[in-house]
Amino acid sequence: MSVNAFQVQQLSQLLKLDLSAYHSQQLQRLVTAFMQRNGFGNLDELILALRQKAELRQRLLDSLGINVTQFFRDPKMWEILAKEILPNLLRHFKSLRVWSAGCSIGKEPYSIAAVLHELDPDGKHSIIATDIDETALQHAQRAEYWANDLNEIPSDYRPLFKIQNGSLVVPSSLKGMVRFQKLNLLSDPYPQDIHLLVCRNLLIYFRPEVKPPIFHGFAQSLVEGGVLFLGASEVLLNPWSYGFKPLQFGFYLKT
Repeated sequence: MSVNAFQVQQLSQLLKLDLSAYHSQQLQRLVTAFMQRNGFGNLDELILALRQKAELRQRLLDSLGINVTQFFRDPKMWEILAKEILPNLLRHFKSLRVWSAGCSIGKEPYSIAAVLHELDPDGKHSIIATDIDETALQHAQRAEYWANDLNEIPSDYRPLFKIQNGSLVVPSSLKGMVRFQKLNLLSDPYPQDIHLLVCRNLLIYFRPEVKPPIFHGFAQSLVEGGVLFLGASEVLLNPWSYGFKPLQFGFYLKT
């Protein structure tokens, strides 16, 4: 199945999401998988149903979220965050405002909360965690995961989490640091006065031409001296054009 430009426009209008920002192959894969799961034989049939059913529109919107996630993904980069980046930020700012953009089911912001708790247990830090997928956000707010997800968490941080009734549970000491909200990176206003902005392995799914406005928005969100933390598969080309200075692989300082 291929999705033509007119169908992309129709879907974008129905979902209130600019699907032209997605790589075409990625969009086709996601839409095809949704149609197969829900028994639609062709795209025109799906579009007709979407016009009639708000619940179906929300389900498709949720399925377009990129929910590949884990606790402390790319552990070596989290070691740099814990040993260098965050200690330096804590020396310059009394309390930190962190934004986890594309937080999926919440493993990333809870990982950040765990690191901050270990570094500064009495600190008053806040984490804004955003995603476009409402179902993922509801999962994140429940703060319960499979028990074997504990294996994703480095041993130093495992005592902070609990196993209850066969589930991994995020304790209130960490859960209380995080506030979840729905946010579309392509259209919604960004949080401001951010000290650490974490957006990892999300922008690789977007077309190159839509990324510059996002990076300009990230720069405006960050305070001077704040840090952008990208994924291991992402590189910010010409960081200076956005007001960033490379620190280490994956980390950029707002100048």
